Amino acid sequence: MAGQIDVEKNIESKGLEKTLTFDGDPSLNPQNFSQARKILILSIAVLLTTSSTCGTSLASGGAKATLRDFGLPEAYGWEVLPVSIYLVGYFIGNTALAPLSENYGRRPVNLSTIVFYMIWMMACALAPNWAAFNVFRLLNGFFSAGAPATVSGICADLYSDDMRRGRALLWYNMATTLGSTLGPLISGFAVFDNWRLSYWIGLGYGGICFLGVLFLIPETNSRTILDKRAKKIRKTEETDLPRGPHEDDTFIWQNLLTKVLIRPVRMLCREPLVLGSCLYLAFQYSILYIYLQSYSIIFQDIYGFNTGEKGLAFIPIAVGTLSAFPVNILIEHVYLNACSQDSSWTKHHGARRLPAACISGPLIVTSLFWSAWTSRPSIHWSSSVLSGVLYGLGYTLNFNALLNYLVDGYASYASSANAASSLTRQIMGAALPFAAVPMYDALGVGWASSLLGFVAAIMSIIPFLFWMYGEKLLEKSILAQELAREKERECR
Repeated sequence: MAGQIDVEKNIESKGLEKTLTFDGDPSLNPQNFSQARKILILSIAVLLTTSSTCGTSLASGGAKATLRDFGLPEAYGWEVLPVSIYLVGYFIGNTALAPLSENYGRRPVNLSTIVFYMIWMMACALAPNWAAFNVFRLLNGFFSAGAPATVSGICADLYSDDMRRGRALLWYNMATTLGSTLGPLISGFAVFDNWRLSYWIGLGYGGICFLGVLFLIPETNSRTILDKRAKKIRKTEETDLPRGPHEDDTFIWQNLLTKVLIRPVRMLCREPLVLGSCLYLAFQYSILYIYLQSYSIIFQDIYGFNTGEKGLAFIPIAVGTLSAFPVNILIEHVYLNACSQDSSWTKHHGARRLPAACISGPLIVTSLFWSAWTSRPSIHWSSSVLSGVLYGLGYTLNFNALLNYLVDGYASYASSANAASSLTRQIMGAALPFAAVPMYDALGVGWASSLLGFVAAIMSIIPFLFWMYGEKLLEKSILAQELAREKERECR
C-alpha cells in the first residue's frame, strides 16, 4: 500500500494523471486536428467507403460473361448470386467488425480488412470455377465491411459539433451509394476485354485506399489513443500509473453477441420507430440492386445499349446522390432560420431530421413512375435515364435523415438501432433482386416499376407518421424509458 502511495506521489510530482485524459496534450485529441487534416482524413475514409460498396455491384456488368466462362447456362438466379452473396458477407462483416473498432481502434481494423479485401478481390479475378468464385465473393464482402464498420465512428471521432458531424456523416452516406453506381460502370466496360479485369481494377482501387489509410489516417478512436499513450508513459517512467480510461475494460464476447445480434432484433420487434425506419430504408436500398437487373431490360432490351452504355445509365443516380449535400444544407438553413425566429414547428420532436425524410418519399415515387412510363422505344432513352437523379437524391436524403433520427431518439442504443437497419437493408438488398427479372417479365416494364412505385408511395407515409406519433411512441418505449432513467441518475 505504501509503495502504491509513493508511486502516486511520484506521478503527481511529474504532473501525470492517474487516469490519462487529453488535458495534458490537447493536440492528441482528433477533435483538435486542423480543419485541413480533418478534411484529408474524411476524404480518404470516403474513398475507402466507395471502394467497399463498389465491390457489391462489381459483378453485375460481367455476370453473363462469367457464367459463359465457367460453362454454365445464363440462368437468371445465377446472375444475381454473386451480388447477393457479397451483401451477405458485407452484413456479417459489418456486424462483427464495428464493435472491434470500438475496442481495438479504427486503424488496425481498417488496415487488416483492406489487406484481406485485396486478397479476396484478387482471388475473384483468379477464380478457377463458379463455386470458388462465389466463396471468394462472400469473403470479399466480409472484409469489405471494414469501411462501414469504422467510417461513421471516424466522423464522430473528428467532430463533436452536431452539425459538422452530420455533414461528415452525409458524405459517408453518399459514398455508400456512389460506390454501388461505380460497379456496373467499371464492369460494363471491362467485360469487353475480360470479366476478370473488373476485379483487377477493384484490386488496384483497394491498393490506393490501403496506401491512403497507411500514410494519411492516424488512429482517431480516443479510448485507443489514450490507452496506448498511458502504456507508453508507464513504460518510460517505470510506474504503475497513469491508466488509460478504458484500459481495464474487459472485452466479453457474450456482450458482443448481445449488442450486435440480440438487441437489434429485439428493437426490430419491440420498437415501432426502429421497425418503420428499417423497413423503409431497406426497401429503398433494395431498389438500387433491383436496378442492377432491371436496367438490363430497360436499356439493353428496349434501347439496345451495350453493357458499358448500361453502366453509364447509373451516372444520374450518382448525380442525384451528390445533389443531396447542397439540398441538405438548404434544409438545415431553413431549420436554423426557423429556430432563430422561435417558430413553433421547430420545437416538434424530430423537427431537425424528419423534414428531409418527408421530402425524400415523393422524390423516389416520382422517379419510379417516371421510369415506368417513359421506358419505351417511342420515348428517348434520356428521359428514363434522368429519372435516376430523383432516386439518388431521395434515397440519400432519407438514409441520412432516418439514421440520424434513430441516433437522436435512442442515444446510447443508437449502435443497436443502426445494426438493425443494416440487417434489414442487406437482407432485402440480397433477396429482392432475385424477383426483379421474373417480375419485369410477367408485368412488363411499366407495371413492374409502377408496382415498386405504389409500394414506395405507401411507405412514404412513414416519416409523416413519425412526425405525428413519434414522440408518443418514444414515451411508451421501454428503451427510451431506460435512457430517461439513466439521464436522471446522471443529473443527481
